[in-house]
Amino acid sequence: MVVACLIEFDNNPLCTYFSGQIVTGKITLQADKPKQVKCIRLEIDGFAHTNWTESSGVGENNTTEHYGGHEDYIKSEICLLGCEQDQTTQIMPGIHTYTFASHLPHNCPTSFEGQYGHIRYVVKVVLIRPWKWNQTYTKGFTVLKVLDLNYESPVLKFPCQAEAEKSFCCGPCKSQPLHMQVSMPQAGYVPGQTIAVSVLISNETNKKITEILVELVMRVTNFSPPSSIDKQVERIVVTKTQGDGIPTHCKKLLNYPLIVPATPPTCLNLCKIIQIAYFVEVTLKVKGLHLRHIVSAPVTVGNVPLMRVIQEQPTSKHSFNLAPPPFDKGGKESEFSKDGTGTRTHTESAEVFKVNGMQSRNIGGNVLETKTLKNTVESSNNMMESAAPPSPWAKYTNIPLPTYEAAMHMKPGKINANEQHDYGENDFAPRYPVFNIPSPSINDVDSVDGSRFNGDNPVAGVTAKSSTWL
Repeated sequence: MVVACLIEFDNNPLCTYFSGQIVTGKITLQADKPKQVKCIRLEIDGFAHTNWTESSGVGENNTTEHYGGHEDYIKSEICLLGCEQDQTTQIMPGIHTYTFASHLPHNCPTSFEGQYGHIRYVVKVVLIRPWKWNQTYTKGFTVLKVLDLNYESPVLKFPCQAEAEKSFCCGPCKSQPLHMQVSMPQAGYVPGQTIAVSVLISNETNKKITEILVELVMRVTNFSPPSSIDKQVERIVVTKTQGDGIPTHCKKLLNYPLIVPATPPTCLNLCKIIQIAYFVEVTLKVKGLHLRHIVSAPVTVGNVPLMRVIQEQPTSKHSFNLAPPPFDKGGKESEFSKDGTGTRTHTESAEVFKVNGMQSRNIGGNVLETKTLKNTVESSNNMMESAAPPSPWAKYTNIPLPTYEAAMHMKPGKINANEQHDYGENDFAPRYPVFNIPSPSINDVDSVDGSRFNGDNPVAGVTAKSSTWL
């Protein structure tokens, strides 16, 4: 390969930002011999995209319909070297460094990768070559939209429950009801917390319950605009636990803990073509050829926890702080230096500010005088320091900083699948904050008759085998 490219983000090894922040980094190109190009273009894109097909009919009557949608949040580009309309130019041997900065809009939804759609943010460097395929280098980064549970619906901090009743057969053979009630101490959680699921089962039938399955389910709805009817729903099991069965003609209370792993927050209104919702589903498998009995209760997953259950804890020293990284002020003047091997190193500042949606502004170009470039960088420093928002947990001093992890229930996205000659990373997995904070206790859940369940242990000490005969 004649030209190697490295894309790096400033002071951000996890490549994770909040919506509203400013993404800063540098592009390093290394050439071992002169390379003819028309232009080196830097693109910073953020978008949601859905795509699926549906088939109907058989044989010659078989038809396939294509559905999909696209929504842009940030679309910036700038030429680092040359111009697409001009004659060719050369990348000279050596190391060439370009810095960039781009403002993320406040309405950017959280990164997500699914089977039928994704919300994705990428930095791409394109070498536009005359009479040849373009050569691209792609790197993804995570964007997090803050969902503070303390400012969402007030019902999130109160106990919630759902119940359903089922009978078998009909007419004179109709059985007594199978009743199930699912209760939780609150309806809002963050990754790292444990959902205390209490299941009250009254089995008055003559059918034995062979197994109980408790799941946290992420339901992703993908739309194909302009129609709101054309949609594809993806059901993803985030975490689950199982319990033993229940004999006939008995009543039993069971407690199950569900730990919320790294996962994107609930997203119902921010993105028009992808909606993400969460449910706690309890399924009873009944002996014989009978349909399963399912009760589903909605929950909200955020990334700022409810303060009702937070206790004062020291801040973890090993957590990565996602405060906006300072712009590197260490001399962005155009200069050539030695790298110890005799290779000449060329450094320039080429910045992209994405402020109002679709337009970009070329602040740094190919050839700039040292004085002009220095003033440009210093003025853009002041702009970023004043515009960068604080950490979403800055006002909550008793919340320890989270760690950032990939969601194990989501497959990494193929971020360069549409590029024929891409030499950047292929698989990208977004990272989400995971907290080490207390969880609401099972004592906070009221039973059917209004009395408290027995036990003083928090939900972290509850196992799937914890049960009470009533």
